[in-house]
Parts: sequence; structure tokens; C-alpha cells
Amino acid sequence: MKKKTSNKSTAIALACGIAFGLAGFCMAAPFRTVPWNGHVGAVSFTFDDAYETQFLNLKPLLDAMPDVHVTFFLTGFQDRLTKNAEGFAALANSGNEIGNHTLSHWRLPEETDDELEVEITDFADTIEAALAKYGADVNIVSFATPGCENGENIKKVIQKRHMINRDCGFDGRNKWDVEPDWMSLKAKIWSRTDVTVNEMLNALDTAAFIGTFNNTNPLEPQITEGTWLVVLQHDVSERTIDYLSINPDDIKRLFERAVKNKLWIAPLGTVAAYQRAHFIIENATMDKIDNGYSVKWKIPHERMPKSVPLRIQIDTTRVSSKTTLEQDGKKLTPESDGSYIIEFMSQSLIMRNTGNIPLPKAKPKKAIASYSKFTLYDLRGKKLGATNGFSVPKDYPKGIYIIRAEAEKLPAITKKVAK
Repeated sequence: MKKKTSNKSTAIALACGIAFGLAGFCMAAPFRTVPWNGHVGAVSFTFDDAYETQFLNLKPLLDAMPDVHVTFFLTGFQDRLTKNAEGFAALANSGNEIGNHTLSHWRLPEETDDELEVEITDFADTIEAALAKYGADVNIVSFATPGCENGENIKKVIQKRHMINRDCGFDGRNKWDVEPDWMSLKAKIWSRTDVTVNEMLNALDTAAFIGTFNNTNPLEPQITEGTWLVVLQHDVSERTIDYLSINPDDIKRLFERAVKNKLWIAPLGTVAAYQRAHFIIENATMDKIDNGYSVKWKIPHERMPKSVPLRIQIDTTRVSSKTTLEQDGKKLTPESDGSYIIEFMSQSLIMRNTGNIPLPKAKPKKAIASYSKFTLYDLRGKKLGATNGFSVPKDYPKGIYIIRAEAEKLPAITKKVAK
């Protein structure tokens, strides 16, 4: 079940208050993370399969657009990592992310546990070593499943070595305060068979919360705010015989629209780390020290980017407006909007001049609603009909499906189900 942070923050504060019997001791810190690093929304462009056309045709575009950085998921299929390592090392050194797309690009559900370790865990190390030969210090934190085929056992192997996994399905939008399945993040797929450039441009508008939304995909999440759009693409060339190829002029149009919409255009691992940090920092606890409070937290995964700059604001309804922050022995200077940029990976900071901090009041419990409507879709988002719970009807062929559950008082959720 997806979750929000507010109730968790209250629970932490109350638990600490009960444990110690002291207001202001071991409480949830008075921080709010600025959504999407100060932008109305975010977009992560991801490119699979280590095509040579990606660095030949994309690097000139990316070099000319300093605000655009993307993610490349590399594979050893057809010896592409070895052949193209130098080109992708250059892209990494330009600020783009390198991720893992398995050694052989084979169907993961058909692999044994030992084979999954070789395909997923070992190959991440192989990518880092291959690009290091060309001067790129790559830290693999992101994964993408071949063919978007996933499963609980596969997730466990991915999670041992990666902070985030990108699958696919539906419109690829993710809300700020709804925590996604980090091991199965949805993405919008570029395909000449059923997606037009105009539809992709419209998706970038909805991510920035621009437009009337009358003709947008009604699937989850509903458009009520700026969101994080994840896009899945492959070959970047003028080849029309490959339905997964996107023309360089078209991808340039998408980049330019994202810049025009003032989206945060950042790699998958960068945005994922920022949002994961958001769910942690707003639940961080603080302990009373001389002339202030010590705030500490734990990182959510051992495979995080080496640096995660996090933009936060201080809740001045709980602490003095004169509160200052210190981190790693240095006093932090506020930004022009009054926010602070902290280093999440430092795992602690100190607040000074806070004033009195009262315990928050417990929120009343709400009645629990249940899901009553379940709809079956294929991986392209085509509606197939109603179903009973998260199960595929017996008369449907074997394969991967999407089931969407809806209820009047609950956020709609979707799950990928194999039959």
C-alpha cells in the first residue's frame, strides 16, 4: 500500500513523547522538504539497451542543454557494454546517470537465483569497472528490468544492489507525497505503434501541471498537482523500421518542452534519491542538546548516490523563525526563498535558537475504506474489462497484466500481476 508521511510523523512524535515524558525530546523534526527540488514537477528521461546511437546522437544535444541530464541503462547483450563503454563513460562524465539493464537482457522470471545474481548484482560491478577504464567514476544505484518483467523474488535481488528499479506501464507519473514501489517504478513507454510526439509533449505539460487535462490519460495518478514523469526510450535515430526508435529531432523537442515548462530534468536515481530522502527527513527525530537540538536520520538504502542535496524548509509554526541550522561543523546559509540545502547523506544536523517546541496533537482516526472496483489492463494501458480483486480471469492468456483498484475514499492503486 502506498503511504503518506504526515501520519507517520505524528506517530514518531507521540511515541517519543510517551517514551520520555518530555515535550520537545526525541520528536519529529520540524522540516518540510521542498517538492521536486523547487520545481513544479520533475521528469526523468531513461534510455535502455546501450545503443551506439544514444551517445552519437544524444551527447551533442545534451552538451548544448546544461539543464538536461538523463539516465542510460546498459546491458552486455550483443557485447554492447564492451563496444560502447567509452561513449557512455563520456556521457557519465557530463553528468548523466549510468544504470544497470542486466548482462544478457534475458527474461528474468525464467532465471534461477544464481543466474539472477550474475545478471543483476555482478553486472552492476562489471559496468562500473568497464567505464572506470575510460575515466568515469560511476556509482550504479538504478536498475531497469528487461521487458519490464518483474516479480517478488526478482525485486529482492535487485534491492540488494540498487536503490531504485524502473519497470513500465500506464502514464509514468508519480505524486510527491505518495511513496511508490521503489522496486517497480512505472514509466511511460515511447513506441511509434501507440504513442505520438504530441502525446509525449502533453505528458510533459501534465507533469508541470499545465493545461486543462481534458484529454489526458485518466489512469493513476489523477492529475491534481505537478508530478514526476518517468519516460522509457531506446534507440535514438532516424530509423523507421524500429518501432522503438525516436528521431533525434523529436527527442530534442521533448527536452526543449521540459525546459520550457521549468521541470526538474534529472536522472532517475537523482530524483528517486531526493524523494526517498523526503520520506525519511520528515520523519527524522530530534534530541535536546545544549542550546538546541540534534536531528538524526538513517539513509533508506545502502546504495544511494554519494551526495543527495535536499532542499528543506523549517516549520516556523513549531519553532522560532530565528532557528538556524548547522551541518558538518558549518552554519548553513538560507537560500533566497528561506529554504536550506542540506546534505542528506551526512545523516545529521543541529538546530539552534529554536524556542519552545510543543508536541503535536494526535489526529483522529478515519474510518477504513476498502477497494470495490478492479479493472484489468494490458501493459500498454488498454482496458480489458472488470476483474475480481488482484487476479486475472481464467479465460485470459498467460502474460503480464495491470490491475487498477478504486474506492471512493482511497487513492487508486495499480499492481502488475502475472498469470
